Amino acid sequence: MEKKLSYEILLLRSLSCLSVAMVHAVLFTFWIHEQQIDSGILSKLLNSMRLFFNVGTPIFVFITIFLLAKNYSDDLPKNFLMKRLKYLIPPYISMGIIGSIYKVHEKELPFTFANLAVESLRNIFMADYNGYFILIIVQFILLFYFLHHKLKNLPLKITMSVCFLINFAYLAFFNFVPPMEFLGENVANYLWYTASIVPFIGWVFYFILGYYCGKYYEKFIQVLNNHQLLVCTAPVVITLAMIALKAMDIPQVNTSKAVTYLFLVPSVIFFIFFISNKMKSIPNIIATISDHSFGIYLTHSVLMRGFRELYSPYAANVNPLITLMVIYISCVSGAMLISYLLNKVPFGKYIVGIARANSKIVKQKKISPMSALPQQVMRP
Repeated sequence: MEKKLSYEILLLRSLSCLSVAMVHAVLFTFWIHEQQIDSGILSKLLNSMRLFFNVGTPIFVFITIFLLAKNYSDDLPKNFLMKRLKYLIPPYISMGIIGSIYKVHEKELPFTFANLAVESLRNIFMADYNGYFILIIVQFILLFYFLHHKLKNLPLKITMSVCFLINFAYLAFFNFVPPMEFLGENVANYLWYTASIVPFIGWVFYFILGYYCGKYYEKFIQVLNNHQLLVCTAPVVITLAMIALKAMDIPQVNTSKAVTYLFLVPSVIFFIFFISNKMKSIPNIIATISDHSFGIYLTHSVLMRGFRELYSPYAANVNPLITLMVIYISCVSGAMLISYLLNKVPFGKYIVGIARANSKIVKQKKISPMSALPQQVMRP
């Protein structure tokens, strides 16, 4: 059976990738201009941007399962796991080792083999860098592999409700219960703010949402079209509500692990699907960013760290919003260039992740909203 993918996913993947990069651009802007940004309007604007763009990582989880459910409704091929894990695990390890360099620098430690090894092991085995999302993706690929026959027999509404409640309870615990002191400050902080991010239970609602949207794709699109007003207004209403709650410091978590994202992320996903189905064509730049989204995700923050070191001495007289745009555009572009160049050499895809080739298909065939791309150029 020929497996196909409607191009709407390209828009979703590229926008989620750009959202993650914007979150980090905002954070680095705060760090660069920490003496200039007070608690006034600019600070509120930047924090509101960060709040909204935190949707990026959960959307990546959704995309992975959406593709699997849409393309594999029956049996899985024999090489299903190997085909995916061989493009996920090596970049995770490679970028974990590369990340040890800036970790040693930021901690002001000597650049010794021992220090680099310790930080590398922390990154790889304790998921102590932004590549942690790969471990989440791997968990859900394994869950899909072992459970896909059972999932399709479970009642949709009950399964969705149970997964939502489990996910909500898990996040609420780490959102509203402070780190337990009896564990020791270092251990408790690690469990609450790092380790708790990795287990699949903290993302399981996005998994089941992606599964059912992919499995019942045509019906999913029909439902969106039947509720246009709700689909278009929900992201705005939920975002404003989250900003209002954040003004009251509810919840205190400032990442996508805040429990409120269980409401915002689906609304943004539905809106993007709805809009993309109304577009007559997809811009080639969107497909290009989507093709290199894995590499952009893994490398942009490394470039931002370098940017911060070079730029900070000259930033005193620069408007923080200008800094935000400069760091965002330059580092995203640089990350995409690195992904492109390294994928031209045999081992490059094992360092920064594999790049797809959908931009060529889009450019040549002028893909329209409900047409499809050949699966062989897609590696979810």
